[in-house]
Amino acid sequence: MSETRKEGKYLCADFLAVIGVMLLLGLEYFKAVGFMEMPVTYDSALPIAGRWFCLSGAMLLSACTGYVLSTKRLSWRSVRPLIRLIYIYLVSSLGAMLMRRVIFDQYVTKEELINMLRDFTATDTAEFAGMYLVLLLFAPFLSAAFHELKTHNARLAFLAVTAGVSTLQPMIILSGRYVIPPWCKMLAPFAGFIGGAFVRKYAKNLPRIAYFFLLLLLTGLQTVAIVYICTERGILCYPQFDSMASLPSLMTALLLLSLFHSEKKGNTALHRFFSNASGGAIAALIIGDTVIDFVLPSLWEYFPEQNKLLLAGLGAVPVIFILCCTVGIFAQIPVFLMRTLFEDGEYEEDDEDEEDVEDEEEDSGTEEKSAPVQVPAKPKPLRKLEPLKEVPVREVPVTVAKKYPSRDITMPLKPAEEDTGSFPIPDPMPAPVALAATEEIESIPLAEPVYNPAQEPKPATLDEILEQQGIPVHSDSIDDLIAKITSGE
Repeated sequence: MSETRKEGKYLCADFLAVIGVMLLLGLEYFKAVGFMEMPVTYDSALPIAGRWFCLSGAMLLSACTGYVLSTKRLSWRSVRPLIRLIYIYLVSSLGAMLMRRVIFDQYVTKEELINMLRDFTATDTAEFAGMYLVLLLFAPFLSAAFHELKTHNARLAFLAVTAGVSTLQPMIILSGRYVIPPWCKMLAPFAGFIGGAFVRKYAKNLPRIAYFFLLLLLTGLQTVAIVYICTERGILCYPQFDSMASLPSLMTALLLLSLFHSEKKGNTALHRFFSNASGGAIAALIIGDTVIDFVLPSLWEYFPEQNKLLLAGLGAVPVIFILCCTVGIFAQIPVFLMRTLFEDGEYEEDDEDEEDVEDEEEDSGTEEKSAPVQVPAKPKPLRKLEPLKEVPVREVPVTVAKKYPSRDITMPLKPAEEDTGSFPIPDPMPAPVALAATEEIESIPLAEPVYNPAQEPKPATLDEILEQQGIPVHSDSIDDLIAKITSGE
């Protein structure tokens, strides 16, 4: 089970789907052993707990289906898994009836064969294939109804109403009669589907340790109640809990799914292994009933005691599942070949290449806004590239400015006309003379300045300064000047 080919597959959903099928085969093993007819004592607590845990297998399959398909919208690709499932069901049912004819000498007429295939009664476990077929038909509508409710409380109420109508039907009995009509029990797989969608949305709100303790508490309380009541009666008879459509079975399945909840997907070898195993699980579920009946006499010989026979089922059921699952995978080889020939190997599992319509929400329970589905835009066609036209390029002569010696340029200033307010405009500079392209500019090396103390200017004397100002300088001495000043001349 997966959503997209690139992202991979849900390991938790595929793993729990395998566990669900094994639980249903274990339930058939309890039935074939005759555990229901055996006297119940306090020592029967462990087998009773195991059997009631196996009753949640059908709900676990429904919850895994809702966990994966709850974000799929209705499209033509939804028909593909139905075709594959019908093929697996027909091949597995015919194979199971052929085995019963060869091993147990059970013959059926053509009319009986058609009726058994139509009513999903070829084997005792064939009805679960019919349950899965109905879930696939209603999966897009259940998903749309679930996601149309925008808040956590609304979705919880939807789950509670569906579970109350279906799973409480076998539990509410007054005066030997069911209060809820028996046909409501057929809606239990829908409650499991909605529960799987709810787990995918909100399982992260609690830690895994909380789900583990809740699962242990539920199993323990249920086992204690059954052992206490059935020990007084002497037989295992408690119809309120003895149903796969009961509320404890639904709660066990949802707690188990929440315990292994993981949104991570991948394409590792472990993911592919459980994906293939879950693909052949339907075939194993249909054929496994017949294989259990076949190997049970041999188990009776090796384990004549009841307790040892029940413990032997812990090893026998997984082996039977693996053998039947392998047969189911080989039976699907024609389907794989047809996909390869007609679809160029682009088709993967049942629900791949479909767009998700899962909306984003806040954990606080506020109103959510559904995320719009982004449809990839079609790529624009590429334009044909044409060679560019060649543009003729004219040769422009290169002019190099000639080097002129630096000289001072004086420009006469014209008097401004004050009455008009105009300003003088300087004459334009003469254009530089262009040289031919062949002339070269001489490179002038830049010489570094050399310090020469002899070239430094000497400080000017007082006489030199007076001479520059045009003041006559007398050669009288300082004594003469002082004498003139004092004499008053």
